[in-house]
Amino acid sequence: MVKPILKALHGEKTQVTPVWFMRQAGRCLPEYRAIKEKMKTYDMFRTPDVATEITLQPLKRFPVDAAIVYADILHIPDALGCGLSFQPGDGPKFAHVVRAKEDLAILRDRLNQKAKLASELSFVGETLSRVKPQLDKHQTLIGFAGAPWTVASYVVEGGSSDHFFKVKSLMMKDPSVFKELMEILTEATIPYLEMQISAGAEVVQLFESWGGQALGPSMYKEFCRPYVERIIRHISAKVPVIHFVNRSAGIWDEVVTLPSQGVGIDWAQPLSRVALDPRMANRCIQGNLDPMWLYANWETLKREALDVLRAGRKFDGGYIFNVGHGFTPDTPIESISKLVNLVHQEQD
Repeated sequence: MVKPILKALHGEKTQVTPVWFMRQAGRCLPEYRAIKEKMKTYDMFRTPDVATEITLQPLKRFPVDAAIVYADILHIPDALGCGLSFQPGDGPKFAHVVRAKEDLAILRDRLNQKAKLASELSFVGETLSRVKPQLDKHQTLIGFAGAPWTVASYVVEGGSSDHFFKVKSLMMKDPSVFKELMEILTEATIPYLEMQISAGAEVVQLFESWGGQALGPSMYKEFCRPYVERIIRHISAKVPVIHFVNRSAGIWDEVVTLPSQGVGIDWAQPLSRVALDPRMANRCIQGNLDPMWLYANWETLKREALDVLRAGRKFDGGYIFNVGHGFTPDTPIESISKLVNLVHQEQD
């Protein structure tokens, strides 16, 4: 059988709409929190038997159509020598940041040590290879990476940021340094995704969590698009690529013309509008329920979910139901279960 998600990503309609969720592995599940009470986040990612268990946890609760590997978008800069840590209540932090040309030396040196770099990232491949045999025949295994601009923002800022002042200042003051950082991250991301494919990933998603939120069209076109386009062109020759750009409405003309088979839509623009864009012909839309609707009562959630679902099913190409950004930590589990059943039951 052709797996529903793979069929959708080939631009074909499916009888039953496939569904998976960003951040379905972890966060809102009590079994995940039980592990987190005993282990540090950094170690959870890097311990394949634990990461395998976490990847499979949502599939044991909900009949979703895909597993997405439990990993982080910041493994690459960590392997490149930036020294990743996770601070309780404060998110990821880097010991080594890039704000001048001399800061790039350690990253370039690590990139050139290809065997060592691959070894540093091999735990993700090991997790994927352990998950794959445990999936049902209709379920797809999804690998992923952070898109270079999003990853670069953490490397320059030193962690999370609300305003992206440091990274955008570097772009303006010393664009050659920033573009070299983007080159390094791009050159590291392609083999990282190839490794995931070799380990069993059938689809990969590129997460551009901050590019759409932080950049206007001209900045996106110069400092972001060329690098993500290179990754998509290379990887999509091997497996389908879903490109998810958070807050993509303002840069939509740039995003929609990138050559990914799937386009992930955030919750801030109507799916019906995207479905009418002729540039989406023969492609796949993914999205885009606002995850906060899962906190509402069932009748409200059902109404909003059906609006999204029906807009997606009217699209001439493929369609995958998802949320328009990841689950939040307190998302009601019963709401997730009802939502999956609703998506699978709704037919034309």
